[in-house]
Amino acid sequence: MPSRARDSPGRQWAILLIGTLSWLAAAVLAQAPPSTYLRTPSWRQLDWQRLELYAFIHFGHNTFTDEEWGRSQSTPDVFSPTALDTDQWAKTFADAGMAGMILTAKHHDGMALWETNTTTYQIGSGAWARDRVEQGLDADLARMAAASAKKHGLRFGIYLSPWDIHRDAALPKAHLAGTPNDEPQIFGDDSPGDYNAFYAQQLTELVSMRLDDGSAVELSGSDTVQTFNWTLFRDIIREYQPNAVMWGHQGVDARWVGNEDGWTVATNWHSINRTQDDERYSEGELQTGVRGGTYWTPAEADARLRDGWFYHANETSKTADALLEMYLSWVGRSVNLLLDVPPDTTGQIPAADVDIFLDFRAQRDAFLNRELLTSSIAVNASSIRGGNSALYGPSNVLDGDGDTY
Repeated sequence: MPSRARDSPGRQWAILLIGTLSWLAAAVLAQAPPSTYLRTPSWRQLDWQRLELYAFIHFGHNTFTDEEWGRSQSTPDVFSPTALDTDQWAKTFADAGMAGMILTAKHHDGMALWETNTTTYQIGSGAWARDRVEQGLDADLARMAAASAKKHGLRFGIYLSPWDIHRDAALPKAHLAGTPNDEPQIFGDDSPGDYNAFYAQQLTELVSMRLDDGSAVELSGSDTVQTFNWTLFRDIIREYQPNAVMWGHQGVDARWVGNEDGWTVATNWHSINRTQDDERYSEGELQTGVRGGTYWTPAEADARLRDGWFYHANETSKTADALLEMYLSWVGRSVNLLLDVPPDTTGQIPAADVDIFLDFRAQRDAFLNRELLTSSIAVNASSIRGGNSALYGPSNVLDGDGDTY
């Protein structure tokens, strides 16, 4: 799910709408399913909407420098988790009832968390990675996280920041002068390099990555002006990951909800009238969408367990009660919830946060699993489309299958 772009020009309980009422006058025999009305989701979007809740992971050298933006441009050696365990991440999310996890493979600071041929500014250049390789262990964090997600039955996604401080001449990098990480400044339309080609190569490496078992990874501020080749980037993703959902300010497949606090207004239409290449919607317009809009582009709300996206020891986490309220208020409004859960300097989700998620899962299950209506209850309808109880009977409401009606 390639994600929100800071400098992007362009951020599902999916509803199957019943067709026109003309069928009332039709013959009651051999009724076909009702035709769709206005916009409907693609199967890719519908599959994504059913995920409902998944985790966002911000983890990198900012975790160790206590930063959010990575402007200090520390060397790769600063990345030094003492007990990294991506399986613990995935198990925590699965136990919390989440359906997937999205790794920030490169944040705005430009530090790559995977083995890349594009830059020396990657965790693989640091002492932690060298020590792991000497022990015969994997040091490609993106591949490790993808394998853990697969092991625990989670969908996996990637966030690759279009903005790259490391390549942006507008931000000084005194710590890197004279080191192998002192690389050409190619970010910006006025720079001598081609940042779009650089970004496209990084994107291709990630979406074409393969796991050790041979399976493919599945994707579920500066004043510098950089014009992004969004068409190229979209084409790369569609070529290697045709089922991936692309998320941005207003598309391609899903849109930003208009804030980063995980909330939306009560009425949130799944359609809008603009694409990623059109004029940007305001935050308020993104929250409501457009009734009867041209493009089916449902919203995703992103929020944080803690105050920041990266781990900071002085921050407190939201309570299980707060997480349940968040889930019911936003997933309940048919907006997918992407919740940021940052690992600490050990490389694991803190034990206190794990306990919060277990409490949240218990509360959510207790609320949603109440038997208000059961399949043993006799249900009747004054009329049934075409007299076909198997396809359109009222018992379909209680069968636990989201594809019947």
